[in-house]
Amino acid sequence: MLAVVKEPHIEISLGGMKSEIMALLQFISSRYDIEVLSQYEDDADDDEEYVNIRDTEWWKINNTPGHVLEGYRLKHDMTQEQLAEKCGICSTVISAYENDRRKISRRTAIRLARALGEDENTFYERLTK
Repeated sequence: MLAVVKEPHIEISLGGMKSEIMALLQFISSRYDIEVLSQYEDDADDDEEYVNIRDTEWWKINNTPGHVLEGYRLKHDMTQEQLAEKCGICSTVISAYENDRRKISRRTAIRLARALGEDENTFYERLTK
């Protein structure tokens, strides 16, 4: 089921037991104006095929080191300028990394991970996958 909280704008995708979904929607609608975009269907098609996102063309195109870095930066609610200041790298270089115009070395990845408060090895592995 897909529901949208209109103010503030939030999209929520829910799955699970119908009774729990309905209870959660009732709770949310008691506080916010919501619109349900698609209904829970008991007779949903069983022939839906689920694919690991990492096996899709979209993932192969969009999972670049730059996108990974940008995702981590946004996860920590930082601007490029804030990240640049925190790790001592010029913001134009951060931009070049995020737009995949420059490669991120291991040494730089460690500096970025520390500035973001992330595990250095995990961060580097995500950049190189």
